[in-house]
Amino acid sequence: MPKKKHKFLSMIYGRSMLLCSLLLSTGSLYAQEIGLKVDFFGYADNREFSAPHTRNKTIFGTLTSPSLYFALDSSSRLYGGVHYNQDFGVHPKNKSKINPIAYYNYKTQHIDFAIGFIPRYPRLKDVPRVVLADTFMYDRPNIEGMYFEYKNKHLRQRIFIDWLSKKSEQHREQFIAGLSGHASWGLLFVAHSGILFHNALTSTPDSAAHIQDNAVLNAKIGLNLSRKTFLDSLSIDVGGVLGFDRLRSVYPMRKKAGFMSTMYLGLKQFSVVNTLYLGQAQALPNGDAFYARNRYNRLDLGWTPFRTRILEARLVASFHFSKGFVDNQQAFTLRYHFGSPVTRSARSYSRGER
Repeated sequence: MPKKKHKFLSMIYGRSMLLCSLLLSTGSLYAQEIGLKVDFFGYADNREFSAPHTRNKTIFGTLTSPSLYFALDSSSRLYGGVHYNQDFGVHPKNKSKINPIAYYNYKTQHIDFAIGFIPRYPRLKDVPRVVLADTFMYDRPNIEGMYFEYKNKHLRQRIFIDWLSKKSEQHREQFIAGLSGHASWGLLFVAHSGILFHNALTSTPDSAAHIQDNAVLNAKIGLNLSRKTFLDSLSIDVGGVLGFDRLRSVYPMRKKAGFMSTMYLGLKQFSVVNTLYLGQAQALPNGDAFYARNRYNRLDLGWTPFRTRILEARLVASFHFSKGFVDNQQAFTLRYHFGSPVTRSARSYSRGER
């Protein structure tokens, strides 16, 4: 290695270690607890797609997310770290991204509020694909903005804003504002999810560019019959999808509606999920491309070989049925979550892992 490059790397390493030491020593003066979290996500997602609007590709790589947290009191924490996302088979067209983790989190028994670069998966993992495509979990690991959640024994309601792009001469201003909720009473439950996508203009006037407003709302009602059968889990729901799309000065607001139903069965390490959509083809720049047709059925056959409090591995074979096409997908994912205090003051407190 050339001496100049070696010297530069040594300087970077030395300054990084000094910064970590300063953060730990300074944080210990003000924080009741300093802790370390490590989230690892390995994925191999093979998509054999041929239907229109879809992409035939393999998504194969890892996302490693170490972070430090500083507990300021029993409800407030500051988080700092990085997401390192690397596709396998490195060449210039592969992504190799480093994204910051940096956010304030106020969390109590009922409230979860965060602002900053907030890890997406723990908070939005159950948003349906018709609202947000699952590729967001691979390509955009953070909510960049704000998140608020209220929950109690029967209700969970979330709202968030995710800023996708800041306005510049070359880039449009873009953001997603979303909501998601779930309420249950005995066997009965209702749920909803939706987003508004605003695609504004650049700071450079362009007569060929137009502001786009796009939104989708999914609402459903269902029954959780898990306690009524020999299965570990059994639920079925029915509902609707309503999409809105407008390109200002080109066409007015267009509405697209459809029927949607999901059935979930789980027994020990195995699961079967079937999702049916019937209605008008949706225009969803942030949703799953398969909903851009008037009839679509997805069947997921899942196997979870092991699951613990900190580790989960899943293999899912998916079959996509649309008019004239039968596509398939095989996805293996492994998630590892580790969290532990590094230092704790005499005034420390006990709280659950997030």
